Amino acid sequence: MTEGEHVALRPSKELLNRAKKRTKPKSARKGEPPFLMTDEMRRLSTPWSVASIRAEQIDPLVLPAGVILDAAAGSGVQLIAYSKILKRPALGIELDEGIAELCAANMHLNSEGDVQRSLDRVLVGDGVSADSAISAYWASLREGGTRAHPPIAMLHLDPARPKDAQSHSIEEMKPDLKSVIKAWSKHLQTGPRGPAVLLDLSPRLNSVQRAMIDGILETCFPGCGWTWEWLSRGGGRVDRLSVWVGSISSKKGRRCLRIGRKRVMASIEGTPATPHAVAFNKPPDFGAWISIIDPVLFESGLQKSWLNRAITGGTGSSWVRTEGRRPLLIHTDPLAEEEDVRGFVVATGQIAQHRLTPPELHTIDLVASAAASNGIGKITLRCGLDPSLHPTLQRRLDKALKEVDGDRAFMIDMDLVRGGTGHTLYVICREHH
Repeated sequence: MTEGEHVALRPSKELLNRAKKRTKPKSARKGEPPFLMTDEMRRLSTPWSVASIRAEQIDPLVLPAGVILDAAAGSGVQLIAYSKILKRPALGIELDEGIAELCAANMHLNSEGDVQRSLDRVLVGDGVSADSAISAYWASLREGGTRAHPPIAMLHLDPARPKDAQSHSIEEMKPDLKSVIKAWSKHLQTGPRGPAVLLDLSPRLNSVQRAMIDGILETCFPGCGWTWEWLSRGGGRVDRLSVWVGSISSKKGRRCLRIGRKRVMASIEGTPATPHAVAFNKPPDFGAWISIIDPVLFESGLQKSWLNRAITGGTGSSWVRTEGRRPLLIHTDPLAEEEDVRGFVVATGQIAQHRLTPPELHTIDLVASAAASNGIGKITLRCGLDPSLHPTLQRRLDKALKEVDGDRAFMIDMDLVRGGTGHTLYVICREHH
């Protein structure tokens, strides 16, 4: 195969049987489809829960006609999710021949009971060489007895990032983002709101890097709208960052999601705002509410859009902390019961106790007896503690409160500023669901 050329693989039983000699099909979780992957592919692959939820966010009626293309397909998990859920043919391109074969095997493995899959292909070659790829694809369809020349309905690109990268800058991504978008832009079908492109990027991209991508999109698709999306799976960090272009974009420039294993738990859209935390010089009042919020809201800058829906008229509120894994909001009344509000709340409750010292191994019984006397039977430690001690402290606390029949609570830490000095206060909140 010379540079710029592509070899087409047609998903088939023969290819699947050959792939099974290299590795066995496995489901990552019970109830999920099986995939053939090497250990390295498994590490890099998009989880099925994310891939399927993402596909379900796309309205098949707004998607232009044609085939869904993944220009750096890898194991094919995301492409297969689009294909199954949107009922469209799939075209994957993969530079590594061994990975491309596993991708085609995965397509066949997961095609049972689906619509006609005769247009599915995986091309071994470079995702940047669009003209060669489309020619090889159509030639393969002709050889298979299909005279159609299906256009590209949507381009998905999840470029590889170096393993040891800390910044995950655009320059480190392979294949080159701008080259791929530019090469495929003329082959994309266009709907009323432009072509459909989804870029799956590193969640570590900073605002400068995102602005560079905005510039690439503006150059390749002038006048076309797009939406940046930050996605959280609830682990205290941003799991995915993506850009949805043209036909699959929203009317807003930013979107924030928190997802569970099978569905979107909460979604909010809006324009970014700068957060401001309030410095406290005295402990907050008993009975006031404290909520721990998913940090994805702050990464996306949509915390104000969320707060406008979370706080009802007449309720006072202030951000206690806007950075790190556990942003804190203090408020005078409960948060709105709306699903798209509560989905971003890690824990919420009313202040029941203050402690001036952190929980330690030699004081854990005192923490437990003070909680028990207050009608609390379970405390989850949600404060900054030494990671090597945290599990032991939690176990000891659970054991000490085992026989106590009381409410659930959580402990947070917050900084108090008095004069020129600072002090950490530990606050126990009675949990409310």
